[in-house]
Amino acid sequence: MADDQRDLAALEAARRALGGGGDNGVPAAAAPLQRQADQLASVGDWGPAAEDVNRRLLELDPQRKVAMTRLARCLREKGDAEAAEALYLEILALDPANMIASNFLRGLRLQRERAVAYELEAAAVARKAAAATKKAESAARKQAAAAKRAETVARKAAAATTDDSAAGAAETAVAD
Repeated sequence: MADDQRDLAALEAARRALGGGGDNGVPAAAAPLQRQADQLASVGDWGPAAEDVNRRLLELDPQRKVAMTRLARCLREKGDAEAAEALYLEILALDPANMIASNFLRGLRLQRERAVAYELEAAAVARKAAAATKKAESAARKQAAAAKRAETVARKAAAATTDDSAAGAAETAVAD
């Protein structure tokens, strides 16, 4: 029995020595928080409770990559992509081969690039729409001016016809 306890203690010491950053062993004070974080993650809960638990885990062990990754997910889910990106970069500084951080960082950057492209496209469409509206307004003004000129010509023609009719009536009256 004493040999088993010694072996477990040696195993735990080796885990701590190899881990350096705290993901291999869970300090006793962090065990309940770690269980809670595991449980929230297992049901896909990335809300405020998960964010709080993972922040508390990081207070106990600032280099705990699992807590950092989960906290980054919480931040991503609530729309704070900038803070999530900063955490993924911090994780990659500790562990350059961390595929989770690398993939999510790539995804965040792609999402940002798509948003910029969408904004540029929307701005181009808005400019085209404004130009089309301006062109339509100009055409409408030209059409209104042409209609006004036609109306003026029609009035002059009507006045000339009236003058001709009056002159013709006067000639007829003089001739009678």
